[in-house]
Formats: sequence, structure tokens, C-alpha cells
Amino acid sequence: MSDNVVSAGRRAGIVVLGASFVGNVGNYLYYVIAAHMVAPPEFSAISALIAFGTISMMPINGVQVAVARDVAVLRTSGTAGALSAYLRRQCRRMCVICLAVAALLAGTSPILASRLHLGSALPVVLAAVWIGMSALLVVLTGVTQGMEQFGYVGFALAGPLGMLRTLLLPLCILAFGLTGSMWAMILATLVGLAVLVRPVTRLARVAPEVAPPTPSILVAMIALLAFSSLTNMDLLVAQASLGPTDRAHYASAVLLGKVALYAPAALAMVLLPRASAALERGERAESSVLTTIVLTAACGLAVAVFLWLMPTALLTATFGPAYAAAKPLLAPLALVMTGAAVLWVHLMFAIAKKSRRMTIGLVTAAVTHWVLLAFLHSSPIHIITASAIAIGSTLVVIELRSGSGIVRMLMSRPKKVLVSQ
Repeated sequence: MSDNVVSAGRRAGIVVLGASFVGNVGNYLYYVIAAHMVAPPEFSAISALIAFGTISMMPINGVQVAVARDVAVLRTSGTAGALSAYLRRQCRRMCVICLAVAALLAGTSPILASRLHLGSALPVVLAAVWIGMSALLVVLTGVTQGMEQFGYVGFALAGPLGMLRTLLLPLCILAFGLTGSMWAMILATLVGLAVLVRPVTRLARVAPEVAPPTPSILVAMIALLAFSSLTNMDLLVAQASLGPTDRAHYASAVLLGKVALYAPAALAMVLLPRASAALERGERAESSVLTTIVLTAACGLAVAVFLWLMPTALLTATFGPAYAAAKPLLAPLALVMTGAAVLWVHLMFAIAKKSRRMTIGLVTAAVTHWVLLAFLHSSPIHIITASAIAIGSTLVVIELRSGSGIVRMLMSRPKKVLVSQ
């Protein structure tokens, strides 16, 4: 591979990783502002709503990664007309799916509001609208990801999915109270849709040809739903099972601890289309996967060390003195989420390979997590332990049973790097 391509890959990785960290800083400030503007019970309710939205969105994120893979493959071996036909087909499907998801969640809002101690169904209804709109946004992001237009991907991560919602939050809370948290998400998503629809529309304007057959998106949707459950069910269990004080402490700890997952996991956004295109050309991608795993683990461990060394005063200065008891939870959560970030890289490579085995493994891991949480939910440390066992054992199984285990990839990698971040 030429030096220009390698250099472009590195620049793309830097852009996406930088945008991811900006987005995570924005999300951090979002929660900080919310913690100062609302009472601790309302803060935990906002956190639970967003966690619920994250889980609900993961099947759609499965569509995103499948679309990114398919677009990358069509760019490599297809035509502009075939790509146009594919995009038109996916847009029709997504419009129906977005409306159905929003309607379903809005219809069940009274039950969800009661179970999550929200007091009113309106925040859930607004969350349903946000989820429906976000579903379309992440799929548009998947198209730009597959086209390797990482400037648009970086904009989505840093802006609508990160800092922009934070800038809108204070005014929205002042205007609407607790529901203002959802209004800020909705308005930020609208801005993202307005920007990302343009490059996708340009691709879809080409005269369509016969849409080529593509692997089932359902496999990716199920895999990402299972992964989302594995990394977000803890917060919902905490909201439903712990007392009001512990709920607030756990919500603030999750906010910081999951930076170790969400920030470095963005590197896999560069890996997925490049690995998919390389495999379509008959090349190998193990070297890029290993590089991504190393960088992901290093970033996650750096976050864990920072949170371990961070003075408690810094935590109380941002969230308030009521959240000081969350400090001992930060580093353990970050270590668990570092493992989850490495698992995410394995998942992206499995999707690039069009493999179904990872989906089966993740569903098994999610079910195991539910069973563990059924017994370990009486304290924050018990909930963290349940997540650590589920995620850690999944990584061990990959090493022992999968051809994509780190040791096996090290032994089989070619001397020359064929795909570069």
C-alpha cells in the first residue's frame, strides 16, 4: 500500500479519534450542567433516559455498521448506479423503521416512566422522538463512514452527537425543565440531519441500477443490540434497584467510566470500511485490527489511570459535593469499559468479515449479564462486578475459540501491512 494511502489512513484515525474525544467532552459537560441545574433524582432520571435511548438505538447502530460495510464494498467492486440503488432502498426502509420505533416507544411510555421512576410519560415520549431522529442520523453517518468521508463522521461525533447538545442544554432546561434534556438532544439531531443529508443525497442522485444483494442487516442489528445491553443494562438496573443516593452516584460514575469505551471505540469506525474493502479485494486485515486493538486498549487504560489518580475534589467541583462517594467507582468502571472497547473492535472486524459467530457469542454474553445482574444488584460494586465477569469472560472465549483472537492474529499476520489505520 502506498505511503499516501497509509498517511491518509492515519489522518482519518486522528480526525475521528479527536472528534470522538471532543464529543465525549461535550457529553461529559452535558451531564455536569444537568447535575448542577437539576436535583440528584432528576439527574439519575436523565442518565437512565439516555441509557435507555442508547440501548434502543443499538439495533439501528447495527444498520449503521452494516451500511458502512456495504458502501465500502460497493465502492470497491460495484458501480455508482448500484450504490445509488442500494442507498435508495436503505432510505425507504429506514424511514419506516424510524417511524415504527418512535411510535412503539411512545406507546409504551407510561410503563417505562413508571419503572424508571420518571414521574411523567412526557420525557419518554420526547426520548422516542429523539431516538427515531437519531436512527436516521446514525445511518447517514454510516454512509459517509463507508465512503471514508471522515470529515462528516467527525462532525457527527463532535457536534450533533456531542458538544452541540451541551450548548443547547442550559436554555432548554430553563425553558422546559427536566424535559429540556430531551429537547436539547432533538434540536442537536436536527442540525446533524441537515448537514449529513447533503453528501448522501449527492450519491443517491445517480441513476440507479439493479440493487445488488447484500448480507442480512439483521445479524448486525442483533449483535449491536446485544453489545449495547452488555454495556448499558447496568445503568438501568442501578436506576431500578438502588436507592436514590446510590442511583445518582452510579450515574455520575458511569458517565466518566464509559469514556474508556466511547472515545477509543471511534477508531473502529475507520477500521470497518477499510477492512471491508481490503477483504473484498482478497487482502488480509489482521495487522490493522491488531493496531486498532492496541490503540483502543491504550486509550482506555489511560482513561482508567487518570480517573484513579483524579482528586476527589475535581469530581465534587464539577458535579457537586453530593457526588464524592462516586470516586471509588470510576477506575473499576473504566477498566471494565476498556475491555468492552476491545470487544467492540472484535465485533467490527466480525461484521467486516460478514461472520455470524460473534453475534451468537454476544447474545450469549448479554443473557449471561442479565443472569448475573439478577443476583448482583444490591450495590454499585456488585453491578460493576457482574459487568466485569460478563465482558471479561467473552474476551477470554474469543481468545480461546476464535480465529480472530489476538494471539492467533499475531501468529498469522503478514509481514507487510495491507490495511492501515
